Formats: sequence, structure tokens, C-alpha cells
Amino acid sequence: MRKIIALLLCLWMLPAALAEKLPYPADTVISVLPLTQAQRTLVDTLYGPILRSDSRIELPQGTLYEDVSAAMNALMQDYPELFHLGRSYSIGYYQNTPEYATHVTPTYRMDAAAAAALRSELMAQAYLAADSADDPEPILDVLCRSVIYGGDEEMRHTAVGPLLQGAATCEGYAQAVTLLLRLKGIPCGVIVGSATDSAGQTDRHAWNIARMNGYTLLDLTWNDQNGLGLNTRWYYGLSSAQMGRDHYPDANQVIPVCGEQDNWHAQRGLIITTEADLYAALRTFSRDGEVNLRFADHALYTRAAHDTNALLDDFNRHSPEEAFYGAYSIMHSDAQMCLILQRAE
Repeated sequence: MRKIIALLLCLWMLPAALAEKLPYPADTVISVLPLTQAQRTLVDTLYGPILRSDSRIELPQGTLYEDVSAAMNALMQDYPELFHLGRSYSIGYYQNTPEYATHVTPTYRMDAAAAAALRSELMAQAYLAADSADDPEPILDVLCRSVIYGGDEEMRHTAVGPLLQGAATCEGYAQAVTLLLRLKGIPCGVIVGSATDSAGQTDRHAWNIARMNGYTLLDLTWNDQNGLGLNTRWYYGLSSAQMGRDHYPDANQVIPVCGEQDNWHAQRGLIITTEADLYAALRTFSRDGEVNLRFADHALYTRAAHDTNALLDDFNRHSPEEAFYGAYSIMHSDAQMCLILQRAE
């Protein structure tokens, strides 16, 4: 039953008035926030005034206070073009009926004229990037090559950071991915929660859900290796189980079960399940100088990632005509059981 509810929540139809204002097709909006019908209607009510940077927005009579909070949170999380919307807001109410809201006063990161000008610049760059390739993968590759992680400036938490400034936090990456995929006609949304890195440190994080051949998960922040211009693809097209190894969504979100149908490694036959698969991959490495693998077998992964010299010695004895000798570099993710092996220059 949970799967059915999740699907319904993520596919709710946007009101026509809101759909007409969006810079991308309305059916590309995925929201993992479980909004009621009243809250979805409020999103429609608030979107236009916030887009205009209205300082005070009057609410329909009978609007519940809690519904305003839910709608404002959705506008912050689900609409990357509202980058100018600040994280705080105040809700007005009558003292004798505090459960009902009368108006909402948003905060903005800049004035209306500056927001409109920056939005025009952002959308021009986003359209240019989205039109640069038919497939989303090379578009995200370019984003990885051109963006570095970091910075405390507020815009780096928005799509403006990666697309116009070349720097972003995880939230900025996720907002940019959402905007680019929606412009390609691919349904996409943002998930927020926490994640545990390779050092065992758990911090707040944001990543994406998209609908390609089915629902799938992406984390461009963790694909992007700072300074290397490299997209590892370790977090491209993950299933719920795969992403769940080190990513933990906040409990207030309802997320469809995602499969492996869009997994980058699976689509290219790069999932290692047997020793024969591993030796075949090493032959590719010996010939081409690079291989990017995901492992289904933990023992094989451990051998490849943590006892690489011994593995290569065994491979050389097993396949002397295709033996590899020389220096190499290795990057790996224990949580995802992925590795990249490269011949050193």
C-alpha cells in the first residue's frame, strides 16, 4: 500500500494556473512532499506572488496555518527558479483563531528587479545547457567538469551557484539537476536528508529523484570529484536499495521505490558478479587504461579495491598475453562497491 500512496503523491497534477507560469512542462515536476489538496492549492496561490517578490501575500479566508508552512516548504524545495526566496518567512493570524492564517510575509535574497534579471540570466544558461545534448548524461558531465563543491554564499545553495557561478553546495547541485532535467522533459525533483561519506561522517545532504525508464535516483554532488573534472557515475541511476546504503531521506518525504533499470553500470554491462566478469574487466583495463565497475559480490569487490596488486598479479599469471604492468591509480566507494581503475600517466 505504501508504494501506491507514494506514486499518487508524486504524480499529482499541478493546477492550470501554476502550470502556465512554469518555465518547464508541468508534468516534469516531481515532489516527494506529501501535500494535501489544500496545500497544493496554496502552492498555486503563492507561486505567482513569490515569483514577483511580493512582500506580503494575503491568503484566502479559512487557510490553515499549517498548510501555509507546508506550501512554503514545497516552494523552497521543488521550484529551482524561485532561487530568490529566502529560508525564513512569517505567517500572520488572528489571536483568537491562531490555527487560521491571514497572510504570509516571505523573505527574499534580493530585490524584485535583481531577481528578475538574474532569473533571465539563469534560464538562458539553463536552456543552453539543456539543449547541448539529446541525452541527460553528457549534460550532467559538463556540470561536473565546470562546477566545484563549496562556498557559503547563499546563491551556491541554489541553481544559480552551479549554472552561473561555477560553485555549489549539494543543494545547489540538486536544484540545477532538477532544472536541467525538467527542461529536457524529464520529470525530476529534490530529496533532502542526510548522507554518510567515506570517512564515516554523516551530514545534511540533498540529491535527486527522476523518472527516466522508471523512477531512479541521482546524486551529482557525490559523482563530481573536485579538481579531477571527473564524473564517477557511482550515483547515477541508483535503486532505492543502492542509494539507501549511505543516503537517508528525511521522514517527512514519500519516495517511490526506485529500480536499477537506469543504473549507469548496469546499462553498460559493468556490474561484476563473478570472477570471470572481473577478469574480463581487467582485460579491458589492460587494453584501454581505464575501467569503471560496480560489484554485486562483496568478496570480489574487497579483493579488487583493497588487494589490487595481488589481483593484478593473479590476472597476469592467468592471462599473460594481456598482462598489465606499470603504475595505476584507483578510486573506490565501499558503500556502493564501485571502483575506477586507471593507468597512471
